[in-house]
Amino acid sequence: MTYSDFTHKLQSQISLITRQRQLQLALRICKELFFEYQKFYEVYHWGNPDLLLDGISICEKASNSNAEIPKIRELLQKLDSVTPDMDDFGSDVLGSYALNAANSVYETLEFLTDSDSVHILNIATYYTDTIDFKIQEIKSLTLEEIDAHPLTIETRNFLLEQTR
Repeated sequence: MTYSDFTHKLQSQISLITRQRQLQLALRICKELFFEYQKFYEVYHWGNPDLLLDGISICEKASNSNAEIPKIRELLQKLDSVTPDMDDFGSDVLGSYALNAANSVYETLEFLTDSDSVHILNIATYYTDTIDFKIQEIKSLTLEEIDAHPLTIETRNFLLEQTR
């Protein structure tokens, strides 16, 4: 399956699942990507992993009750300040991974404020991008080779399963 085919199918499926399931998927990805931010923080001593954890915690609580919008807005501003700018960290993949992790939490919080499923698609894209980067770290591949890589297939299948 090509990347384009995958994203069209994923987008379609995301729009059909409940808000609760969308939030569960987003949280699962945020928790997995969090460790990439933590590694970045340990290497560069820049950022604040606790803010990402606060965001994840707020999202978990909101899955069982109403979201606290004022708290979310305050945290969004703080998260923005600890999201790496790739201009500051060059081509280091740790920066890219941390950027994807921070953006995933940010988008999940945004989702709580407006329930727009585009945030869930963006989060899934940050996840697949991280996997693509990891594959490219091992060996430079063509787009077709990335599409056929077992880790790519596994990641895409996971996302499609979670959105059925």
